[in-house]
Amino acid sequence: MPHVKMNGVELYYEECGDGEPLVLLHHGLSCTKSFSRQVAEFSNHFRVVACDRYGYGRSTHMTILRENWLEENVAELLGLLDQLGIERTHLCGVCVGGTIALLFAAQNPERAGRIAVAGTCCYNEESITSAVLKFYPPPEDLPPDWVEELTSCHGENYARELYGIFYRAIREENGYPFKGYDLRQTLSSVKSPVIVIHGDGDGLFGVEQALAMHKHLRGSELYVVPDCGHLPNEEKPEDFNREVLRFLLRL
Repeated sequence: MPHVKMNGVELYYEECGDGEPLVLLHHGLSCTKSFSRQVAEFSNHFRVVACDRYGYGRSTHMTILRENWLEENVAELLGLLDQLGIERTHLCGVCVGGTIALLFAAQNPERAGRIAVAGTCCYNEESITSAVLKFYPPPEDLPPDWVEELTSCHGENYARELYGIFYRAIREENGYPFKGYDLRQTLSSVKSPVIVIHGDGDGLFGVEQALAMHKHLRGSELYVVPDCGHLPNEEKPEDFNREVLRFLLRL
């Protein structure tokens, strides 16, 4: 299994296809498997790279989610590109993966191509915090389907431990989104073309989050996926794949 080493950790990654690079960035509690409905189709057009972030999937496990974890994830992405010899790449991120993509583009404009984000929060407010707290159950009350999904990504021995770390971080406001989280001013530094994709029934981040992001990203596109919740790439893969490829291929 391919890994890269940096700063004392190992990051697992998968690579498929040829052409311009396209890096896929998974959502909060997931791993590269969340893009199982995208890799084959996207790799017909791009050199697709999907990576488990530090603490997730088959990358080095973590014991705590640090307050500066977003900044660390951006630096981690930069290090991954350097090790794979990728000077410039398109990015596709879901939920927090979209946040990482946008922060990376704002800080490294010369290395970011076109960007697709889906189900990504633009700014925190009381209603968002409340929705997140309601959405994630206590570790002892995890539904069986959640346990199954977490185990498939992170392994039986680590899945519940990781969820506990994530759950505690949310309560301590280190999670996603957290107190002070606001991308609106940062978005003015993003020079890359961006498409904002959002489910019309997203139970975590309402469509107003996508509208705010679209407003603050000059020249961006917005696609609201009908009859869809928080994860368009998993819930509506045909719609998601079509719109991402149309945007990336400039069709």
